[in-house]
This record gives sequence, structure tokens and C-alpha cells, in this order.
Amino acid sequence: MEKTHKRVKILIRPSCPADVVMVAATLVETASSLRFSQSFQNLQQVPQDIPEEVTTVYLQGNNISDIKPGTFSELVLCEDLALSSNQLTEVRADMWEGLLSLKYLVLDNNKIGHISPDGFCTLPSLSGLTLERNKITIIQTNMFTCISLLTELYLSENPIQSIESGSFRELPQLIKLNLAHAKLTAIRASMFEGLHSLEILKLDNCKLSDITAGTFVHTHQLNFLSLMDNQISQLNHHMWEGAHLGVIHLKNNGIQRINGDMWEGLENLWLLDLESNPIRYISPQMWHGLDKIIHLDLTNISISFVPPNCFQNLPELNRLQLGANRLQTLHFNIFGSNHPEEVYVGLGGNPLQCDSRLCWMQEAEEEGWFHATETLYFDRPQCANFPGTSWDDTDLGCV
Repeated sequence: MEKTHKRVKILIRPSCPADVVMVAATLVETASSLRFSQSFQNLQQVPQDIPEEVTTVYLQGNNISDIKPGTFSELVLCEDLALSSNQLTEVRADMWEGLLSLKYLVLDNNKIGHISPDGFCTLPSLSGLTLERNKITIIQTNMFTCISLLTELYLSENPIQSIESGSFRELPQLIKLNLAHAKLTAIRASMFEGLHSLEILKLDNCKLSDITAGTFVHTHQLNFLSLMDNQISQLNHHMWEGAHLGVIHLKNNGIQRINGDMWEGLENLWLLDLESNPIRYISPQMWHGLDKIIHLDLTNISISFVPPNCFQNLPELNRLQLGANRLQTLHFNIFGSNHPEEVYVGLGGNPLQCDSRLCWMQEAEEEGWFHATETLYFDRPQCANFPGTSWDDTDLGCV
């Protein structure tokens, strides 16, 4: 059966003083849902006359500062509620009474600084919660109780300074947690206790300088970890204990040294991003244990030389980013005696000296296993000694 779409405008009198004029609301009906939208209408309160049959309510971009108990008591079919960009300052359980079917609650870009104990306990079906860009400073143990079905929690761009031990303990099905742009300086294992299903954790730009050993011991399913734009200067393999990471983003930290045992226990890691760290020197020992690595990003790490055999123990390597460094040439034996089956190497933004030392790259491209490519920020690798010329358009004097 084809879905039917019906769009109508109705007049709603907001629950405000009687002299306030009525404003238009939009209802969009399909075969399986009814969406109510009254966004950017300068509403001070939630309208009282929302049809009981709605499954989606959009009220973003208004001036709603509070939600009275029972406001949504008749909306038992509602599954999506968007209240972003309003003036809410707190969260209480009585705000959500009646929303027994609600799956997604969007509260980003408000002024929420206080979440009452058990503030979401009237939302037993909730699976997605967005609280980004609010004023939350501390995550407390009783904030996220009664919502055990939650799979996604977005808390980025809050001035969070601390996370109490066990704060996420009652979220056993949480898969994705975004804490980017918090004001944490360190993280420890007790912060993530109970997150046995967590797969994706974002901690970008949190001012982190330390990751306590065993931090991820409770997150056995963790696969994606993003720590970009922090202040981490030292790494040790104890940081990763307990996790089965496939992806680690460490772009733009202060990492200067990588020890040979750094990646111990990360046998599933396939993407490692070290872009924009002042590493300056790389060696074959740095990649010990990364047998399954496919994508290695070493863009802008201030290296001027890649030693022979540097990547010889990375048989699965397919993407190697070396752009924006100080490389004048690239040694023919960087992959050792057994090169990868096929590898794309980003070299843009380096001061390459296009001469016979690069002849092996031409030969390798002809053989089909090596491809010199552009990087995210640069086009095809250029010749410093032949300005404006790509290395593969230059006579290298190959015999």
C-alpha cells in the first residue's frame, strides 16, 4: 500500500495569557505517522492542544523555559520529541509524564545545568538522548537511571568537569557516548563502569592530559575511540587494557615518542590516526603488534626521513598518509622485502626532490601495487625542485 501524505495547518492557542494571538502549527500525516511542528514561533510554553495521535513533535527554536507536569500526558504514541534551542534550565521526571513510547529526546542548545535525580525515569522506552551544548558541569550517579534501553547519549559541548564513579552504570545497552568538548583533564575506569555494550566513545577536545591505566577495562566492546585535540603527550600500552579497539584517533595532541610496546593488546586495530603530533622520528619498532592495520595517518608529524623497512611488519596496510611533512624523498625499501598487495600513499605537501631516487615509485605504480595520491589538504605530490610540477609528470632520469 502506498503511503499517503497529508499536510495541514491548524491554529493552536498556546497555554499563555488570553490576549496572545493564535499561531499556526503544521501537521504532516503519512500512512504510519503524524508529525506536529511548531518550531521558531517564539512560544513561551508547550501548546496544550497537540493531537493525541502524533508520533513526532518538533518544538525547537522557541523560548520555552519550563515544562509543567502532565504537559505530555496524552501523547502516549509520541516517539520523537525535539526541544532543541529553547530556554530550559533543568530536567525533571514530571516533565515527561505520559511519554511512554518516546524513543528519541532532543534537548541540545538549551541552558540545562541541573538534572534532577531520576530525571528521565518516566521515559522507559528511550533509546536516544541528546543534551549537547548545555551547561552541565558534573555527571552524577543518579542522572541516567531508569532508561536501560538507551543506546545513544550525546553530551558534547558541555562544561563537564567531572564524572562521578558509576554514573553510566545503569546504561547496559549504551553503544555510543559523545563527551567531546568537555573540561575533563583525566579519565579513569570508574567513569565508564557498566558500559559493557559501548562501541563508540568520543572524547575530542576535552583538555585531557592523562588516561589512567585500565580506563577501558569495563568497555570490552569498545571499537572506536576518538581523542583528537587534547593535551596527551605520553602514551603507554596500559591505557588500552580491556578494550578491543579497531579505531584510535589521536590527532593534534602533544605526542613526541612511541615505544615499541605501545600497541600491545590491540591486535584488532585497523585505523590509527597520529596526525599533527610532534613525533619527528619513526622506526619499524613503533608499529609492533599492528599486524591488522589498514589505515595509518602520519600527516604533519614533522618527519624528514622514513627509514628502510619502516612498515615491513604491516602486511595489511592499504592507506598510508605521509603528507605535510618534510620529506624530500622516499626510500624504495620502506615496506621491506614483502610490500603490501596494494597501498595508497599520501605525499602531498612535502618538499619532494624529484630525481632518480623516486624511480621506484614509477615502477611500482606501473606494477599496480603502489599509488602516490593527494592528501586531504593537498593535491598530487609536487616537486620542490620543479615548482608547479607533479612528481609523475617529471623526467626523473630513470633508466
